[in-house]
Amino acid sequence: MTPLPSNILSTPAAHQLQCELQQSFNTLDLDWGVEVFQSIDSTSSELMRQAKLGLLAPKVVIALEQSQGRGRRGRAWISNANDSLTLSMGLMLDPVNWLGLSLCVGIDLIQCLDPERKLGLMLKWPNDVWSLREGQYRKVAGILIETVSPSPTLGSSPTSSRYCILGMGVNLHTPQLHTDLPNPQPIGLSSLGGEVSSVDIVKHLAKLLPVSLRRFEREGFAPFKSQFDALNCLQGLDVFLSDGSTGTCQGVNDQGELLLKKNGIVHAHHSMEVSVRPFANNTA
Repeated sequence: MTPLPSNILSTPAAHQLQCELQQSFNTLDLDWGVEVFQSIDSTSSELMRQAKLGLLAPKVVIALEQSQGRGRRGRAWISNANDSLTLSMGLMLDPVNWLGLSLCVGIDLIQCLDPERKLGLMLKWPNDVWSLREGQYRKVAGILIETVSPSPTLGSSPTSSRYCILGMGVNLHTPQLHTDLPNPQPIGLSSLGGEVSSVDIVKHLAKLLPVSLRRFEREGFAPFKSQFDALNCLQGLDVFLSDGSTGTCQGVNDQGELLLKKNGIVHAHHSMEVSVRPFANNTA
């Protein structure tokens, strides 16, 4: 294990969870390392630090509490102790096209959070898990994908592969926020009737994701499109984008780009360009 930076805290409880997960991974013949911290600035930041040191083996980093968790487009991910499961998974990937990767991760994440499909979880393009309750969307989980190139100074051969860091934050319990409520408001799995444990979520992800990621690496997003279509919470809704655009959601194309129809014309949008919300939720 690498030395801990001063802003990372480990505890006996975190160590116990780490041992339990590593034993489970070994039993299941899963080739993943695992590190669990009681408190950390960001699980993705920790994997980024390790990758820059040349530690590129598949690994899961979990935090029971994050102080500087982040979401897409620079937003903070609020992670109170015991409310959330915050984890990042890192591995080398070399896809032909990176578009649609967050949608593939979301498909597997829903399978892990709601294996019996009883909670009605859906995907909000490009990187959120939402639920619809009493006519209002609520956010259950978020995904942030970052990559780093292997340093040529570490003696590695030139490669187009990048170390891909899949950051995920899951609301296990509905957080008690002391700031202005985000839109949509968060909701915990427990409030929806979910009973899956953090350990089971991580174990299931470590089994599912590598298979999906290798297929994505070979074939891109197209083989996953029908699964996303079945989970797309924006399908057919009038939506607006953070760049001021509006239109009716027509799903996604084979590259995972969002399709919006306006005045009879369908436009494709990249996930790195915009954020999107249905008109019922008025903050993009």
